[in-house]
Amino acid sequence: MFKQIERAIRNEIVSGRWPCGHRIPPELQMANAYNAARSTVSKAMARLSEAGLVDRKRRQGTTVASPTEAHEVIGYLDVRQEIERKGRRYNYRVLRSRTIKGRSISESWSSIPSETPVLRLDAVHCGFDNPEVLEERYINLDAAPDALGVNFELETPTTWLLMRLPCTRLRHTIRAAVASVEQAKMLGVPEKSIVLISLRQSWAADVPVTFVKLTFPADQNQFVGEFNPPQA
Repeated sequence: MFKQIERAIRNEIVSGRWPCGHRIPPELQMANAYNAARSTVSKAMARLSEAGLVDRKRRQGTTVASPTEAHEVIGYLDVRQEIERKGRRYNYRVLRSRTIKGRSISESWSSIPSETPVLRLDAVHCGFDNPEVLEERYINLDAAPDALGVNFELETPTTWLLMRLPCTRLRHTIRAAVASVEQAKMLGVPEKSIVLISLRQSWAADVPVTFVKLTFPADQNQFVGEFNPPQA
């Protein structure tokens, strides 16, 4: 029974119906609603808390957790910040937007069910209106149905998604590749230049939310990671 309750609450959070900071009904009230023991509800809430989806505070109740803590730890690459750090005015431009089925992207995004509706965005991150990073993004519309009506040129997909769906799992792969003719032209680099490809998948609990491919000119960018182990 606790799994049923956990799943129901998780769906409310992942769908965005319960946004960050939303106060979740008291355990006793939920126990009555689900015709379950309070200890069963408590177990479900404990699991959601462990997953980072809810914030439980004694005597203050339980609220939907803020995603900012999660992505600070996970370390999202902030393209806008990197461009503005170089002293250039940033803007995000959507080139194409269309809806596809999950099976169309299953080779790259294996965790998305084949019949799931997916929003595909082809976009560019610009400095002074010149493309500096190419973006190919896929958003699970079952998890974020409101994405269809969003103007992502006003709020980038990463920011919009993190404000609504707490990221609890991230897979990030970086590899080198040879730029295609189209990529080289858009980025203003010679044909067959080396580019760096960042592939990122993220989940809210066990629900796949987004897959994004970022393409950077290799001679203009670098990726730096730092690990600070706990002191004995």
